Amino acid sequence: MNTKTILCWAVAVVVAVGAWWFLAKGPGISLSPVENQKQHVLEGTPTPSGDLEYKEEEEFYEIHAVYPAKTSITNAKADQRARMTIEQGLRASIEQFKTDSNLEHLTPEDIEIQGLGGERKYTLDITYEAHASDNFFSYIFTIYSDTLGAHPNVFFKTFVFNGVGEEVALSDLFKENVRYLERLSGEAYQQIIAQLRERIGIEITPDMEETVRIGTSPTPETLQFFYLDGGALHIIIPPYQAAAYAAGYFDISIPLSSLKDILK
Repeated sequence: MNTKTILCWAVAVVVAVGAWWFLAKGPGISLSPVENQKQHVLEGTPTPSGDLEYKEEEEFYEIHAVYPAKTSITNAKADQRARMTIEQGLRASIEQFKTDSNLEHLTPEDIEIQGLGGERKYTLDITYEAHASDNFFSYIFTIYSDTLGAHPNVFFKTFVFNGVGEEVALSDLFKENVRYLERLSGEAYQQIIAQLRERIGIEITPDMEETVRIGTSPTPETLQFFYLDGGALHIIIPPYQAAAYAAGYFDISIPLSSLKDILK
């Protein structure tokens, strides 16, 4: 394969992963003592389904986020700790969206060039799913961002908590000094190649294989979005990270039983 092509793909993936990492993680927010005493960080309103809904509707942008009013954790203090973590993370993503879109500093020229106004607005829409596995509680947030470019972008933010409401990192699941990233990377590569064949219906080219290999490399950033459901560890690979944007995202499911030799 052409070396220049590989290098271009590598640079593109690194830039894309960096953008996903920044929006997903967002800038750190230190809560004040007053905020720590609050029950919520985001000021949402109850929905008929029992969730909370946060909205901002302005002339040139709209923000909509749905998130749990209560987690599946039974202990009240642990539940509050988990909810605060979720809401703090979502608030960081919302603020990052505003910053990246330059919403507070739009000039008349910006508004005219982009044709902003009416139904043409910047949009951020956040929804979630909840999953559970033994004493782990997972929340997957899908972040749809439309900044009026060639196409909208889809990001992810995942939270996994233990029974006392502490956030669990991927590395926390595994024994020390085991090469768990390499193991997960290899599984992700194989599953994405198989899923790509089904989705596009054509033979996978060497260029495609190399893109998948780069997009599933064994790094914390590449494999950062995970959740636990039933007896499986899931890794989410966002759009464009391991394949063309049109291919969508990939949900890699790995049975925990196949990882028992390296799990804690």
